[in-house]
Amino acid sequence: MSSRHKARDALLRALYLAESRGFSVAEAFDEMELIDKEMEVETKVVEFEEDAGRFPLEPFSLGLDTEEKTFALGIAARIEQSKDEFNTTITSVLENWDFSRVSRIDRFIMWIALAEMKYLLDIPVRVSINEAVELAKDYSSEKSPSFINGVLDAAARKMGVL
Repeated sequence: MSSRHKARDALLRALYLAESRGFSVAEAFDEMELIDKEMEVETKVVEFEEDAGRFPLEPFSLGLDTEEKTFALGIAARIEQSKDEFNTTITSVLENWDFSRVSRIDRFIMWIALAEMKYLLDIPVRVSINEAVELAKDYSSEKSPSFINGVLDAAARKMGVL
């Protein structure tokens, strides 16, 4: 997994946690890292227990280095300032579909790609779209990758970046 893909993956999970809990993405990253540290300590304790059938959970396993976290938080900041604009962009290209029916995960995935397309000009648009499709394969429904691909392609054309 590339370092930027890893950062996007972590950002998607942080966006979900942040919206679910009502706090910022930076706070979500902090909470996820804290849980990982606590789970790491618990894992070490479990290794020494005689209960061989017990497997500790690793809910986040971020493992982001400073550069990856900086990349993810940079995108998060752009999303937080532009999510209403991104929602409008998504709505404007939906055909025979109401925005309220777009799943939360799909919306977050598209926000990440749209933030990259608008603000991170060193990333080719096709890379942003492909990364969004890959996230959808991992985290969303069976039909989401093609849906997201179509919406982002239309959005990129409308934005004039493709």
